[in-house]
Amino acid sequence: MLNRLLRQILLSSVVALAIIVAVHLILGNMLVSWNKSQLSELTERSILRLELAADRAVSTIADIHINGLNKCSRSTIESYRKLIFTVASIKDIRLWDGQQTCAGFNADTVAKDLAADSAWESARNPTLQFSASDSADSSRFNIRWTAEQFDIVAVLNSGGLLDDIIPAALRQYLSVKVVLNNGRKIATYEPDEPNSEIEKEWEPDFLVSASSERYPITAYAHLPTSVLWSWHNFLSLKLELLITLSSLLIGFLISRVVFGPPDPVNEIDRALVNGEFVPFYQPIYALNSGAIVGFEMLARWQRNNGEMVMPAKFIPLVENFGRVDPLTFSLLRQASHDIVPLLQKDPSLKFTFNVTTDQFLSPRFFIDLQEILIVGNFPLECVVLEITERQQILDLEMGRKMVNRYAAKGIRVAIDDAGTGHNGLSSIQTLEAGILKLDKFFIDGIAENQKSRQMVELLCHLATQYKMAVVAEGIETSEQVTVALAMGIHEAQGFYFSRPVPIAQLLELMTSDSVKRPVGTTPRLLKPQSCPALPELAKAG
Repeated sequence: MLNRLLRQILLSSVVALAIIVAVHLILGNMLVSWNKSQLSELTERSILRLELAADRAVSTIADIHINGLNKCSRSTIESYRKLIFTVASIKDIRLWDGQQTCAGFNADTVAKDLAADSAWESARNPTLQFSASDSADSSRFNIRWTAEQFDIVAVLNSGGLLDDIIPAALRQYLSVKVVLNNGRKIATYEPDEPNSEIEKEWEPDFLVSASSERYPITAYAHLPTSVLWSWHNFLSLKLELLITLSSLLIGFLISRVVFGPPDPVNEIDRALVNGEFVPFYQPIYALNSGAIVGFEMLARWQRNNGEMVMPAKFIPLVENFGRVDPLTFSLLRQASHDIVPLLQKDPSLKFTFNVTTDQFLSPRFFIDLQEILIVGNFPLECVVLEITERQQILDLEMGRKMVNRYAAKGIRVAIDDAGTGHNGLSSIQTLEAGILKLDKFFIDGIAENQKSRQMVELLCHLATQYKMAVVAEGIETSEQVTVALAMGIHEAQGFYFSRPVPIAQLLELMTSDSVKRPVGTTPRLLKPQSCPALPELAKAG
């Protein structure tokens, strides 16, 4: 039972752990996918921001051409300067009119920088080209419009273009860069205090990008692994607890389905194989002397973990599911080691055990029982079969014949639980059994209930008429002992004397001098009946 419980707990835990891991993986992947989609949107906004700046620059260049500002002159330079002040993203404007170069500001510096921009990337409109410096300064890029007689270059300031689109939660972790198709950077965002993970090479698995359809620019965004898994994390403590409890519940239900409720028949079969059914013995006392004159063998289920299962829980199952023969024979094999030495030493002792009506009427059981008793060296004249009243004897005549067959082998038969079961007085009349055992139901009230005493007196009288020995079961008080003696009952068993005990305790009782005897003078509550004890019955036979 314990092993089964441990296996069920283990399966529940494994299933719950698997569910928790699976749920976290699913939710984690959902979270990462969501965060990547957010990064994708961010890169698209970065592209849009650069496109807007480029569109404004292209529009400015177009205005220059329309207004005829395509010849280097003082007025042209002044006009360029006004445009630079008007358009915040434009840092400078350079013109080459086929003969000379001029610029709104710093013509020499702009010319030098543009000369260093050796690689130009064409846009979808081939008259537009983009370039960026290969220097460490990535805060500007150039857009050139080429015509037949001139070209105009707008130098754009890209510094700070991306700052306001970065989420506040990511400012310490997110890196964004916008590059031309040739890989040169034209805009970047880096944390003020770079994280150590950011300084590493960007991991492709956590890198998202977006490209412009009109211009030769691409934006990349990257988050460290740890941040990608924690950003927008919705797994609160309450949700974690709910997932854990739900997983444990599902694991428990699955383990119940896998193992199912314990099958009582399988449990009994397993217990039989493992030897968990053991015999206990309840002594039968002679009321006059206080001596032990016999003992009834009773089944006890002691699990390997020490748990004791009460007979009321397993005896009906054993009988209803056809396991009573294996149980009986298993107990007798064990009793052959426990009891046979006592019976061989003192043949006057009685060894009793219960059999069902079906067992008693079965010729097969008659043969098998003989074999078990003979192999176990039981003195057959000491053996008493107690027929339980839980089942009705449908064929009383067959029952009488079986009593005679057992008697021919020296085995005696007792009617157990007399007067409380299915068979009533008919079994006393017909079976010709040698012993009548009075049920505890009648004995409980004999010390204070007149009707109980009358019923016991009637049964005792019937036993006398049919030459049956009488044994009182369920004696629990000294008053009951006194009344039983007054009624002529000579033998009894019950908790007053001893509960059913294992063989070691029985041996202690057999060797003990302190046995319980009735105290005081026996009151004449009823006229004593002649209820013969077993030795007297043997003499009568």
